Amino acid sequence: MKYTLLTVTEAITEAVDTTVQEPEVFDSFWDYIYKTFIDPMEYYDHLNIGSGTLLSVRMIIIGLFIGIALACFAAVFNKRVLGALVRTIIKKECLSPEKAMTLDELGYDNIIMRWAVKHSTSLRRVVKCVQEEEHDAQIDKKRLEHEENKKKDRSLPKFKETSYKINDLTDTFYIHEDMKYMADTKFEQKGTSLPGAIIMVLVLLIAMFVLLGFLPNILNLINDVAGSLDNTGNNIL
Repeated sequence: MKYTLLTVTEAITEAVDTTVQEPEVFDSFWDYIYKTFIDPMEYYDHLNIGSGTLLSVRMIIIGLFIGIALACFAAVFNKRVLGALVRTIIKKECLSPEKAMTLDELGYDNIIMRWAVKHSTSLRRVVKCVQEEEHDAQIDKKRLEHEENKKKDRSLPKFKETSYKINDLTDTFYIHEDMKYMADTKFEQKGTSLPGAIIMVLVLLIAMFVLLGFLPNILNLINDVAGSLDNTGNNIL
């Protein structure tokens, strides 16, 4: 099949037109979403509020949705991912410093758990590092000694504490015996799953758009009531 210069030119032009149309479709869709749900041009004279004020209200609603959605996924991460380590520690009866194990011995020597034992507040409340506790005990002892010495010599400088840096490869971890049931309950995986979180977020997304969509109707109703009261000399604002 022979291609002429005109045929090639037409094909290129058609491809460019198709590429240009895709952003235009997206822009139109976003423009509709923005003007309908985020910042529609509106003013309610009897309430003395307009687009600027209502944009803040809508941003609060959207912010709440984002916060709840993140909380759903955080719950799944805590109970499913971090909870797996907690359940393994309890299963292997690492309930005292003497029975503590490394992440490798527990079967969780991966980048997520290495990060979690150092930075996850919820996990560190129940999973304890033996070496960190020993370090903290030594610091407390040195602090008391320093305070006693300072009573005798007030020229001594202020005591400087040093925080322990967990070695996720060699340090050992356990859960206190008296925290066993609390940890098991807190990180129980029952009732949490990724599909469940996704469904919840979709439901919340629909609820958010419904609320944003009906907000003008609600405000119109309140504005009409305010107008009728204003005409009788009873302004609600």
